Amino acid sequence: MKEATTVEVVKFLTKTIFHTFGVPEIIHSDNGKQFVAKRFREMVEQYKIKHLRTAVYSPQSNAAERVNQSVLNAIRAYLEEDHRDWDLYLPEIEAALRSSVHQATGVTPYFALFGQNMFTNGADYQLARRLQVLGDNELEGLEAGERMALIRDTIRNNLHEAHENSARFFNRRTREVAFRPGQEAFRRNHVLSDFGKCFNAKFARKFLKCRIRRPIGNHMYEVEDMNGKLAGVFHVKDLKQ
Repeated sequence: MKEATTVEVVKFLTKTIFHTFGVPEIIHSDNGKQFVAKRFREMVEQYKIKHLRTAVYSPQSNAAERVNQSVLNAIRAYLEEDHRDWDLYLPEIEAALRSSVHQATGVTPYFALFGQNMFTNGADYQLARRLQVLGDNELEGLEAGERMALIRDTIRNNLHEAHENSARFFNRRTREVAFRPGQEAFRRNHVLSDFGKCFNAKFARKFLKCRIRRPIGNHMYEVEDMNGKLAGVFHVKDLKQ
């Protein structure tokens, strides 16, 4: 979208996503203004959607950020000295991502959605027929519903295995931290420099005292300052006792 305003986001979701693919059970977003605005909340309530937001300054908890990283890396490969036309390459980059095998799912995003391979050249069909790989041999003879059910079961198993592998790697270098409601703690001070006010973020306190309100999921907490004012939702990586 050219503009990511609340009105445009709601219009895109309802007209392009909901009316084409159906209404989702959950929407996961960051804390951008367009996602906390009244109009967006009304849309979520209207469609009875559960809205989850990431913790502040924790983009790694949003899977979309990993896709953005891949897009940015691809843009860098296209651009030379002139960076003004970066958006002209987005359709080609999107097609490349859709037709590339995802490490976690074991299939391409296109195949996961439509149950068939994506061809980027008309000559690929003749080659695929000669190699007898135009369709998936495991799916031959199955009805459309059975094909998609088998594909989704396979993807679900692959995702579970990838999750287990990632968890084993992550758990080797992490420690479990738990806070209880009402407990006093310290949150990381995410503050920006403001030279108009003679304020330098480098000299600011790294952590500020706060109080835990309630847990949000397994690794996030809603916290308030010592005066009872909401400070936001923070990931445990930004909290300490």
